[in-house]
Amino acid sequence: MNFDSLLLSDVEDLHLTYEFSKRELRILARTLRQYQDKIPEGLEDFAAAVEKAIYNSMSIDEAEAFYS
Repeated sequence: MNFDSLLLSDVEDLHLTYEFSKRELRILARTLRQYQDKIPEGLEDFAAAVEKAIYNSMSIDEAEAFYS
């Protein structure tokens, strides 16, 4: 496949696989929470998935400290 001439409109479903480190997820979750009122339409599910992933990796004490 020639990616140089590929347009997003030519792709029905675009997939990205990336393994986030716990540090990256924490930074991303904090950033998304800090700018939650400015998250562009269409990224709500992504933001929720990041939040869920980081929240599920924490103890209750960690979550309280992280979100306070």
